[in-house]
Amino acid sequence: MAAPRQEKRRLDYKSPLFTITDVDLSFSLDLKKTVVVQKSQVKRLTPDMTQPLVLDGDSLKLLSVRVNGRETSFAETAKTLTIPVTEQEFQLEVVTEIAPADNTELMGLYVSDGKFCTQNEPEGFRRITYFLDRSDVLARYTVRISAPDGLYPFMLSNGNLVSDTVSNGVRTVTWQDPFPKPSYLFALVAGDFDELKREFVTRSGKQVAVRLYVDKGMAAFGDTAIDSVLRAMKWDEERFGLEYDLNRFNVVSVDFFNAGAMENKSLNIFNSKYVLVDPVSATDTDYENVLSVIGHEYFHNWTGDRVTLRDWFQLSLKEGLTVFRDQEFSSDLGTRAIERLKAIKVIRGPQFAEDSGPMAHPVRPDYVMEMNNFYSATVYDKGAEVIRMIHTILGEENFQKGMKLYISRHDGSAVTCEDFVAAMEDASGIDLRQFRNWYSQAGTPVVTVSMSYDESTQRCELTVKQKTPATPRQPEKKPFVIPVKMSLYDSKGCEIPLVRDGKPVPAVQIAAEECQTWVFENVPERPVPALLENFSAPVKLEYHYTEEDLRILLMHAKDPVSRYDAVQSLVNNYFFRNAENFERKQPFTEPAALIEACRYILNSDMDRRLAAYIMTLPPINSIIENFTVVNLDAVFAVYHHLRDRLAEALKDEISSFYRKSLTEYEERVQIPGSYAVTPEQMGERALSEYLLDLHARSLILAGDEAGASQAVLHHYQIADNMTDTLTAMRAAARYGLSCEAEILRDFEEKWSHNPLVFDNLFRAVAMAPRPDTLARVRELMKHRCFDIQNPNRVRALIGAFASGNPECFHVSGGSGYDFLTEIVLRLDKTNGHVAARILTPMLALKRFDRKRCDMIRGRFERILKEPKLSDSVFELVDKSLRNL
Repeated sequence: MAAPRQEKRRLDYKSPLFTITDVDLSFSLDLKKTVVVQKSQVKRLTPDMTQPLVLDGDSLKLLSVRVNGRETSFAETAKTLTIPVTEQEFQLEVVTEIAPADNTELMGLYVSDGKFCTQNEPEGFRRITYFLDRSDVLARYTVRISAPDGLYPFMLSNGNLVSDTVSNGVRTVTWQDPFPKPSYLFALVAGDFDELKREFVTRSGKQVAVRLYVDKGMAAFGDTAIDSVLRAMKWDEERFGLEYDLNRFNVVSVDFFNAGAMENKSLNIFNSKYVLVDPVSATDTDYENVLSVIGHEYFHNWTGDRVTLRDWFQLSLKEGLTVFRDQEFSSDLGTRAIERLKAIKVIRGPQFAEDSGPMAHPVRPDYVMEMNNFYSATVYDKGAEVIRMIHTILGEENFQKGMKLYISRHDGSAVTCEDFVAAMEDASGIDLRQFRNWYSQAGTPVVTVSMSYDESTQRCELTVKQKTPATPRQPEKKPFVIPVKMSLYDSKGCEIPLVRDGKPVPAVQIAAEECQTWVFENVPERPVPALLENFSAPVKLEYHYTEEDLRILLMHAKDPVSRYDAVQSLVNNYFFRNAENFERKQPFTEPAALIEACRYILNSDMDRRLAAYIMTLPPINSIIENFTVVNLDAVFAVYHHLRDRLAEALKDEISSFYRKSLTEYEERVQIPGSYAVTPEQMGERALSEYLLDLHARSLILAGDEAGASQAVLHHYQIADNMTDTLTAMRAAARYGLSCEAEILRDFEEKWSHNPLVFDNLFRAVAMAPRPDTLARVRELMKHRCFDIQNPNRVRALIGAFASGNPECFHVSGGSGYDFLTEIVLRLDKTNGHVAARILTPMLALKRFDRKRCDMIRGRFERILKEPKLSDSVFELVDKSLRNL
C-alpha cells in the first residue's frame, strides 16, 4: 500500500537538531557511476543526547557510513538515513554512488549534452549525498572533483580555486568556498566549454575574474551575457552599495535546465536561453531577458546567498526582493516605462490567474506538498510588487537604509520574511504591522473607488473600498495596506494640485480600511482621477470612467501606465458589453472610442514602443481574468470581431504608417552593421510588428490574401534581425498565408542547427489560432529538433500551445485537454516538475462553462488513477478537484 502523501505546513517548522559546519566533498566523475565521498563536521544543537542524526536522501546507492572514522550502524529508507550518535560533535563520512546520466528529473547531479551539471534548489542536494538538506543549515564547502586527465577540461565548483593537480592519469581540481551556505547553493559543473574572460575591479579595488562557459563554438554568442555581469556588478555597487565578495565569479550555460537560471554562490548556472544571443539569432526580447536574468542571479549574491532563507515557505524573501532588484536594474539601464508595463502584464495575466485558482497562496505560503509548485508568479512577481509597495511607502532613502540594516543584521544567516519587514520598520521608523497582511493573505484585492464633487465648495471626495475574494483556506480577509499613487486632471488635461486642509498632500495615498474617504480641496471642476499610477499596488481597480475621462488620461496623463490603462479600460469595457451581447445573440457594438484612441496614438509623437504596447490588444488569457465566470466562446468571438474592426476602420492609417515604416526600414538595412538593440530601433520594430499584423489582416478582410502574403513575405525577406524575422513568421502562421510554407522552410534550413533559435518556429506554429494547429503540433513532435526530455523544447512547443493558444487549447470538443493529459502523463514518468508546469492552463476549470469544466474534471480523474504519479502533478490536480 502506497504511503499517504504528506502536506507540509509553515507553522510546523522546527529548528534543526544538528548542524553541519564544514563539509568536504569528493567526486569521482563517471556518467553511470559517480562516487561521492562526503566528510562533514557535525554539531548537535539539542541537549538531548539520545536524538539520532536523520539525513535526507533520494535515489542514492549507499556504499558506507562512518562516524569518527569507524563504521557505524544505521537505518536506511527511500528518503532518509538515520544514524544513532551520542557525541556532541563528530565527523561523519558518507559514501554514495549516483548515476548522473540517468537523472532525467534534472535535480541533483545530472548530465546535459555530455556535461555534468547540478541543480539543487529546493531539495536536489539529497540526490547527491545523504545530508541535512535544508536551507537553515549553513556550512563551508571544500570540493574535490576528479576525472581522467583531459576528459573534462573545466571542472568547477563554488568559491575560489585552491589547486589543480594530475596524478597517475587522474586530474583533481579543488575549490573552497569561505562563506557558509545551505546545500541548495552548492554547484558542480564539468565538461568542455568555450571560455570567455573579463576582469572587474570593485569600488574597494579588488580584482574579480569573471568567467563565462558556453558550448564549444558558441563563444560569439556569450559576449552580451558576460558584459551584463559586469554591468550588474557595477549597478549593485552604485544603487545598493553592495560589492562582490570573492575573487572569482563563474557563469555556465547549459541546454537541459528545468528553470531559467540558478544563483549558486559564485557559480551561476543558466539555461542557455538566457545566455546565448547575437544580432542575427536573438530578438530584442532575448537581449532584454539576458540582461534581466543575468542581473537577477548575480543580485542573489547578497539577497539569497549571503542572507538566505530559513525555510522554503520564505522563498519570496529572496525571490521577490531579487525580482524587484532586477526590475530596477533593467529600468535604470533600459526604458523604465516599458519595463514597468512588462511587469504589470505578468501580474494581470499569470499572477491574477493564480490568485483566482485552486493553487492561490500568499506571497509567504502556509501549506505545500511539493516545494517546486511554489516557484510561482505569486512568490516571484507579486512578491516583487510587495517589495515595490514598501519602497513606495518608505521612499528610496529609507528603503536603502532598510536594505543596509537587513544585510548587516542578517549576513551569514537564514531568516524569514518577517525579518526583512522588521529591518525596514526599524530603519525608517514607519509601522508596517498591517502591511504584513500582504505576506500572509492570498488573493487579489478589488479596490472600488467612487467620486463626488461639490462645485460650490470646490471639494472632491474619493471613497475607497477594498474587498478581497475568498481563496482556498482563507474565506475571510483583513484589510490590506494599499498605496494608491494618484493625480487629478481637469477637462483640458491640466494637473490639479492635491490639497487637503490648505496644504499640499503627497501623490501616494494609503488605503488601509475596508472603506475610507479622501477629501481634496481647491478643485476648480469635476476632475478626472488617474488612480494607481505606475500600478502602485497589485490590485484590481473598479472606477466608472467615462469614455471622455479615458480620452483625457490617454492624451494628457504624465504617468505612462495611466495612459496604457486608459486604453485597457476601453478594451475591457468592450469585452464586458459584447460578451453579454454574444450570450443574448445580439450584434456586437462598434468600438468607436477604441478606434479613435488608436488613431490618436498613431498620429501622436508618443514613443514608438510605448505606442505599440498601448495599442496591441492584451492576450486573451489576460482578458479572461476580468471575468469571474467566463464564457470562453464569447471571449474568442469578441476578440476576433474587435481585432477585425480595428483592422478595417484603421486600414488607411495602418497602410500609410506601415509603408512609411517599411521605407525607413529598407533604407536602414542597406547600411551594413546598422542594426542595433537601442530604444529607438526597438521602438521601430515593435511598432512595425503591430502595423504589419493589422495591415495583413485588413488585406485579408478585403479579399486580398495574395497582397497580405506578399507583404509578409517581403518583410521576412528583408529582415536583418530575428525580431523582424519572427514578426513576419508569426503573421504568416497566424493567418495561414500562402507564404507560410516558404517562410517555415527557409527558417528551418537556416536554424535547425540551433535548437534555441528553432524553438521560435515551434512557438509560431503552436500559437497560431487555427483549426489544424493541434495536428501540426503533434507532427512537430516528430521533428528532429524536438526532444521531450528537454524542458526548453517542451515549453516552446507544448507549453506554447497549451498556455499561449487558448482558442485551440480550449476547443469545445476537448481535443486540447486530451493532448495535454497525454503529455503530462508521459512527462511525469521522467520529470514531474516540467509535467506540473505545463498543466497550469487546466487548473482554472471551475471558472469555465459546465461542459469544459466536466471535460477537464474527467481528464484530472484519469490522471489521479495513474500509478506512481509525482507529488508535483498530484498536488495540482487534487487541489483543483477539491476546489470545485
